[in-house]
Amino acid sequence: MLFDLIEESKTLIGINSVSEIGNRRLAEHLLPFCKKLGFHVTLQSSGNGHGGAEVNLIAHTEPEGKGDLCPDGLALVTHLDTVPAGDTSLWMETGGDPFKATIKGDKIYGLGSADTKLDFLCKLLAVEQVGLKNIKTSVALVGTFGEERALAGARLIRETGIMHPKLALIGEPSQLKAVVAHKGILYLRAVLTSPPAPLLTKERGAEGRVRSFKGKAAHGSMPHLGENAVEKAMRWLVGQEGMELSEIQGGTVHNIVPESCRVVTSPSNTPSGRIAFLKKFLNLMDKAREHLKLHSNPAFDPPYTTDNIGVIRMLDADTIEIEFDFRLIPETDGNELFAIFQALQKGMPGARVEVIRSNAPMNTPLDSEIVSLVGTAQAAVGLEKSFLVKSGNTEGAIFSDMGVQSIVIGPGKATGNIHAPNEYNQISQLHKAVDFYAAFLKGFAI
Repeated sequence: MLFDLIEESKTLIGINSVSEIGNRRLAEHLLPFCKKLGFHVTLQSSGNGHGGAEVNLIAHTEPEGKGDLCPDGLALVTHLDTVPAGDTSLWMETGGDPFKATIKGDKIYGLGSADTKLDFLCKLLAVEQVGLKNIKTSVALVGTFGEERALAGARLIRETGIMHPKLALIGEPSQLKAVVAHKGILYLRAVLTSPPAPLLTKERGAEGRVRSFKGKAAHGSMPHLGENAVEKAMRWLVGQEGMELSEIQGGTVHNIVPESCRVVTSPSNTPSGRIAFLKKFLNLMDKAREHLKLHSNPAFDPPYTTDNIGVIRMLDADTIEIEFDFRLIPETDGNELFAIFQALQKGMPGARVEVIRSNAPMNTPLDSEIVSLVGTAQAAVGLEKSFLVKSGNTEGAIFSDMGVQSIVIGPGKATGNIHAPNEYNQISQLHKAVDFYAAFLKGFAI
């Protein structure tokens, strides 16, 4: 056997591949396994100034130098990066260390256990089981960077045209149920650049007062499962008078409901432009939420477009930045939402709003080839044939936009588990994933 699945899972969890750090170390660890199976390997660097720390690991059957690494073939995609761990004291199942894989019963705990590093191992073992030489189509096993940072690795694949597969399985925790459609995303940034209001002298009590707001982390596509500490802090601030906002920091990434926010305020006789900015932003958010009540789609859970204020930070003494997103049902017009927030710029010097990323929803027809192949493989290993929709946005949106028939599927539970402390996967699910991927690949074998 190429490796012991559980022991190697412990190793992968122990390799820090948080998006901001990069996934190169993890990719280089996996590279020898790919070569041992007979793949050619290409490391596609992001080239974004991160010192080469971000790479797409592309293990492919096409000869190097040929150009297209997966012409009209099959791509098995797994993102190798993770979200930040957040407050490590909340990782009680791993003794406060999110990178220390911990097994309790049928569960293996650790950052990336479900989302989605271990999925790559399952695919490697499935290829070994079937035999790469027996698969009669072009195959690319892809470990991407930056999925948790605007799907950056998948976007690079699309932009460079390095591969043009016909079919793709996109690894995300779905308990091995096939996701054929998911919401789109509109990811925005609101910025205010403005000097602080004059503070009272220290003799009159100008020293900053620190307040901490606590919430509960959850995946940004399921905000009702969390409690947004940033929004709590902002709504408290706009109710205050006679003070200036000196510092604010909350959240880590746009797609996690923030569990904490730290605020420093100081007394001031001058109205605060910063707090006025936050008040206007919240008023526009409330207006957007009212607008979103116009449409629903019962195919999704929740059945409406959701929002998450994921990050607020001070970039310097004069600049506040807010990152927030909307998970769009097909009935929601993202342009209309953006237009609502463009009002932030009117009558407020130094304020602006901009789009960081916008992805259309993914929708794979039920009569497509990939659906038939996945359903056959599910049945072969005793899984229920199931084709679902989800609220999150995945790399499937990018591959679908490339004209690739795409299905999102992988081991592990998403809701209430990923993007939160004590993330876990079930060991039995990991083994079942190996069986499923092997059955799927056998559909391409002799």
